[in-house]
Amino acid sequence: MNPQIRNPMVRMYRGTFYKNFENEPVLSGQKYTWLCYEVKIKNDPSKLPWDTGVFRGQVNFDPEHHAEMYFLSWFRGNLLPACKRSQITWFVSWNPCLYCVAKVAEFLAEHPNVTLTVSTARLYYYWKKDWRRTLRKLCQTGARVKIMDYKEFEYCWENFVYKGRKPFRCWYKFNDNYTFLRCKLQEILRHPMDAMYPGIFYFHFRNLRKAYGRNETWLCFTVEGTKHRSPTSWKSGVFRNQVGPDPSCHAEMCFLSWFCHNMLSPNKDYEVTWYASWSPCPECAGQVAEFLARHRNVRLTIFTARLYYCSNPGFQQGLRRLSQEGASVLIMGYEDFEYCWEIFVYNDGQPFEPWKRLQDNSLSLDRTLQEILHGGVSPGLPVWLF
Repeated sequence: MNPQIRNPMVRMYRGTFYKNFENEPVLSGQKYTWLCYEVKIKNDPSKLPWDTGVFRGQVNFDPEHHAEMYFLSWFRGNLLPACKRSQITWFVSWNPCLYCVAKVAEFLAEHPNVTLTVSTARLYYYWKKDWRRTLRKLCQTGARVKIMDYKEFEYCWENFVYKGRKPFRCWYKFNDNYTFLRCKLQEILRHPMDAMYPGIFYFHFRNLRKAYGRNETWLCFTVEGTKHRSPTSWKSGVFRNQVGPDPSCHAEMCFLSWFCHNMLSPNKDYEVTWYASWSPCPECAGQVAEFLARHRNVRLTIFTARLYYCSNPGFQQGLRRLSQEGASVLIMGYEDFEYCWEIFVYNDGQPFEPWKRLQDNSLSLDRTLQEILHGGVSPGLPVWLF
């Protein structure tokens, strides 16, 4: 490979941007990916950009010539050696292929100090099963995946295009295209993942007293269906919060949507168990409580690694309402973490390695939870933060 190709361009021309980043859902003729990147220092409170640039995939069937591979090669050789904690954002004309996703997964697993957000203008062959699975795989690596919105197109225009004094102007049906692609991505990601990578599990499920930076929920589940007291089905999987503040994108809502469309029947009884990195927010708790009130044939047990904003009255009321509708809300202990490691993590036969104060933190959280379920939090109990 020519080493010059691995060096990023500073910007692209206006015509190149408009041609390659148009968010038409079905677009022919653009066979390679343009990738605009931004690297930020994650532990810098101001989060100032550290480096920016543009890569273009070459017209070549060899995946090593894809823009994502050029970025990883360049990043490893130039920024990674001096990088402590960094946040990478990609703005791409197409979402990555399966080969690139596999390499991204390896990279993120090797470097838990690096986070990646992939914001894509279009979804490549979103109607094909293999490419839909590729999008879920990308999400499964720990990367956040989203559709580029107007502000992101405008940001790319300002920072990655030789624009002169010309403002960004969106094209015909821009908003319709964005809405369609966003809904399509949500539909694809509402299917459960098989498992998560070890680094994801240790980062998001660690029951730390101050869990800063862990502001999304990962939810592992099992569902056992019975009819006339005889087991009829057993399912397991993993959901995670999708990008966006809308509660319908939260992991709990993704589970309910999937469960109602794929498993729920009035003629069966169900034992559902969740192992969640955070307890539900008030909106999700309310929706789940209403679901349980309507479907008395579903019993839900929630094991949570941490309590989300447990000093907030609204969050406390959400947990109490879940309990009132029959859900069992419990704190994860050592055995629960070990079970999740065995069932929901690509562990390669490695045993679960507990962190310091795991049991002490679980006991402290359990005392807080009991206070909440019985009417309030004592001022002397710790506040658990995200």
